Amino acid sequence: MAKGIAKVSSGWASWKWLSGIDAKQRMWFLGAVHGRQGFQAWMSHLVKGLQEPEFLLRFEAETDPWQRSKMVGQKISQLRDSFRKLTDGQRAELAKSGEVEMVTGLQMLGKDKRLITELVELVDPPPAQ
Repeated sequence: MAKGIAKVSSGWASWKWLSGIDAKQRMWFLGAVHGRQGFQAWMSHLVKGLQEPEFLLRFEAETDPWQRSKMVGQKISQLRDSFRKLTDGQRAELAKSGEVEMVTGLQMLGKDKRLITELVELVDPPPAQ
């Protein structure tokens, strides 16, 4: 099972971003949902960059937490520069993949929730009225 930075996905990050906004203000949430493609494009680019095997090997080999932090900061800086160079079409493709991941994750979460609810009802059925 993947650990740490290898577990992050653009769908998960997008969901955390949207759920955090929802907890703060309804109108902000609606505006963010309407214009989330830019964030999803960035998160897809960021996550793919942070999960590059070469970077992960160097990151996992480093034991000093300060050096690890520096490595991540430098990688994010490189990814920011490369993101700026992407065309609108490339960004739209990244946003699309982030949206697909988020929707897939939410569907899986919904299925898991239904399954757990069904199992609880089997073990502890609601009282008869």
